[in-house]
Amino acid sequence: MNDSNVQEIFQLCSYLLTYPDKDFIASLSEAEDELEFLTRSSAKDELKWFFKKAMALEPEELVAAYIHTFDFGKKTNLYITYMSNGEQRERGMDLLFLKNYYQLYGFEVTDKELPDYLPIMLEFAGQVEVEIMKPIFERYFANIKEIADHLHPEQNLYGHIMKSIILALKEAGIKKTVRRSDTNV
Repeated sequence: MNDSNVQEIFQLCSYLLTYPDKDFIASLSEAEDELEFLTRSSAKDELKWFFKKAMALEPEELVAAYIHTFDFGKKTNLYITYMSNGEQRERGMDLLFLKNYYQLYGFEVTDKELPDYLPIMLEFAGQVEVEIMKPIFERYFANIKEIADHLHPEQNLYGHIMKSIILALKEAGIKKTVRRSDTNV
């Protein structure tokens, strides 16, 4: 998988992890069309499964699945630093690090979401070179993998998205968490 393919997967996953409101549901088939531009990969295959399952659901079922998975799942919420820090002071340091790192590369985060919100992290990753996004995802790989490990694709359609993210990260050369002290950032 090439870097642009990885970036496209991150962009698509960022979109697919947003709340499934009316506009989202109306755009699902359009989003699925984006798969045609991706190189064949396991990450792409996982997204195909997500679309197949999502499109078979009624809108209310998709909303309920999203809420049950991400809003009520303590181990599956989309705030990556919450997994390791909860509401502790260290989380504030991680949030500040992320915000500053994004700004360093011209990516502005609105005040609507915290910078550790996975869809925002993926949007950033989809807009910058793989080498630029790597330090962030190396730092939080274990947190993302922990969410993925709690969402089995056979039981939860969002598990396909998380598996796709993990596969794309591995294609980008990120296979484990790198401690802060081992990085240059």
